[in-house]
Amino acid sequence: MDQIRTDKLIQYILAVAARGWGDCNDKEIGPIHIIKHAYLADLAFAMRHGGKIFTGVPWRFFHFGPWDEGFFNRIEPSCAAIGAHKKIISGGEYNDFVRWHINDSHLESHLKKKLPREITFAIKGNFTRLSTVTNELLDYVYLTIPMRNAAPGEKLSFDIAVSAFESQKEEKEMLSAYQKPQLTAREQKKRKHAFMALRKKIQAKIADREKMPRKGFVKPTPPRYDELFWEGQKWLDSLAGSQITPEEGELTVDDSVWKSQSRREPYV
Repeated sequence: MDQIRTDKLIQYILAVAARGWGDCNDKEIGPIHIIKHAYLADLAFAMRHGGKIFTGVPWRFFHFGPWDEGFFNRIEPSCAAIGAHKKIISGGEYNDFVRWHINDSHLESHLKKKLPREITFAIKGNFTRLSTVTNELLDYVYLTIPMRNAAPGEKLSFDIAVSAFESQKEEKEMLSAYQKPQLTAREQKKRKHAFMALRKKIQAKIADREKMPRKGFVKPTPPRYDELFWEGQKWLDSLAGSQITPEEGELTVDDSVWKSQSRREPYV
């Protein structure tokens, strides 16, 4: 892990968070948010640099997201180095959690000059899209390509993300080659007039149909909820077979599921 780069990245995440994000315009951020935003920044950098990440952190699949103890241990000293404020919120005897914030409006622009464009662009973009809402952030991170191709405890591979990124670029280039040529102003005007004429024609037909008398329409008779009705419903239910009785037990999933093809597909 490159400690200097890691510290700058952590500090920049803190500085961007200080702008205020989320529905409550919160300016604080917790360690879990810092870790996930740093991972996403590394991923964005790797996709444009042949799989090489910016921080050099050996990210691993831990619980439900990327993690590295060395990175986690750098959060407090790197935040303290820029005078960030640490707030401990107590949620019980073993449920204390930390929030960091900084009051320095110039720090973001200062650190931006010392970080690659891919890093700053990714962090700002992910804050705009995901804010600091923990559930949305964790869900998004969990569905990233390195996470979907690893099992718990394994080191995350960023080379797979590069391959996917290159393949997406090729697909976009192929699609752009088949795009229809842009219409001239005259052709656009002609198409607009044709659309308006068709719209008027359809509206006229709808108006004529509404004026037509509703002869021949049959008013449906409501069902009779009598004994015969309930006997018929009971017979239909019997065709489905016997009722499923509730049972309790323990379900064991084979470890091979982590490497299954279905898990590599997003939103499955």
